[in-house]
Amino acid sequence: MVNVLFTFFAYPTLHSTRRRRVQQADSQQFADSQEAPPLGAGEAVDILLSVLSDGLDHPEIWAVLPQFLDGVDGLVAELQSRLAIERAKPVRTSLLVLLGICGAHLGETELMLDRLQPLAVEYSQSPLVQGAIFYLQGRLDPDNPKFQLQGRICATPFQQLDVLERSTHQCCASWLQTSAGDLSRNEWQDVWNSPTAQAIRASMFDGSYRYCNKIACPRIQASHWTPETDLAQAPEWADVVAEGRTAVPQGPEIVNLAYDRTCNLSCPSCRTERFAATDAERAIFDRMQERAILPMLKNAKRVMVTGSGDPFASKNFRRLLEQLTPEEYPDLRFQVMTNGMLFTPAQWANFPTLHGRTAVLKISVDAATGQTHELLRRGAKWPVVLENMKFAGELTKAGLIDKFDLVFVVQAENFREMGAAVDLGHEVGATCVYFARITNWGTFTDRQYADKAVFLPTHPDHADFLAAMQDPRLRDPLAFLGDLLPFVDVDSEVMEAA
Repeated sequence: MVNVLFTFFAYPTLHSTRRRRVQQADSQQFADSQEAPPLGAGEAVDILLSVLSDGLDHPEIWAVLPQFLDGVDGLVAELQSRLAIERAKPVRTSLLVLLGICGAHLGETELMLDRLQPLAVEYSQSPLVQGAIFYLQGRLDPDNPKFQLQGRICATPFQQLDVLERSTHQCCASWLQTSAGDLSRNEWQDVWNSPTAQAIRASMFDGSYRYCNKIACPRIQASHWTPETDLAQAPEWADVVAEGRTAVPQGPEIVNLAYDRTCNLSCPSCRTERFAATDAERAIFDRMQERAILPMLKNAKRVMVTGSGDPFASKNFRRLLEQLTPEEYPDLRFQVMTNGMLFTPAQWANFPTLHGRTAVLKISVDAATGQTHELLRRGAKWPVVLENMKFAGELTKAGLIDKFDLVFVVQAENFREMGAAVDLGHEVGATCVYFARITNWGTFTDRQYADKAVFLPTHPDHADFLAAMQDPRLRDPLAFLGDLLPFVDVDSEVMEAA
């Protein structure tokens, strides 16, 4: 028990008073007895809740809970007692997670996983909740390499910065919610190597990945890694890996500009109504672009426009695209993300800076039929989008665009069209059809999200979804399944149980 106590007392998020009390204890007494003072169940729960109060994943705690169960009398009863009277939702969530992990260590992993599923809906972007579920899944499938994160370093937080209106993220914000800082108020260098940014990178080195949404991250779900030993052989990574370096002297290689939500559509998956930035908001964006974005892009290799709206509907992004000339930014290439409605030959002609410099064009379709597309891409016209997708295919064939992706966000209304979307990709000349689970960006209530999240075991159509995932067209090289990969080749008994 003493080793467990020292693990938690040394943990930096512990309450400082508790740490000081332990640090000031008579070390000679501990050395003589080889045993820590008895820890009561109430104090143990206080310690655990203190650590979990940051809302992050804590696999180091999940691993040592068996020692708590052995060394602290009445731990589970104390957790249950607290849950019965606790009203604060964050604390209740932590208590439920702790009870789930304790139950798993007591031999009920599958049951505990089922009991935590309602939390997966309510806290679909929570590193704590999704991390606990990831841990329980790993206990049921211990030989699956995707659950072995030690010794694997994700390069993304060392290379990428996503810029939102009031936050920045070192990966997609739905996979890594914690902000590294506000670029509208700070210099990019201070944000890029902020204490939070470096803590996120440190979580790659210690294998905890505590800031990440492990269930949503396609890299984790697909176990798509370069081993740390191999990474260390690359000249640009050798010192980083050897020294565990978390400060990155050069700027981000990839910058995702997602601060202007202006869009010509109002897709239910990301907004409740059509949005256009006001004059005041555009002025803020202009200042940020001149002060921080344009200088930062001097160091970048790729700029993504946009993860927040449509670049061709945004006055700010249209102006920015015009400014990023090959003369001023010779090494910069573009990743353009659009709903396709405005991607016409005339618009393409208006932006010569994109010609021959577009590494990736992504068009969001979420369907393979007009009826479903116009339902999920509110305001879109399928014949227009279809024509523009074919135009994109022609540009790709001509070498003016390197890679052309169709993006398909999987949900209850469209999962039966996944296979047909691969056929559509071939028809329009796409080089990839990218599938991903729908995310709750705050536009849905918990009930609405539960109705859409067909990939959750609790959904009434989950068995049909599992069957749809076995469509052989989803094994086509054109299809990228990302966070849906775990549902491929599901055992028939599992499908029947669903």
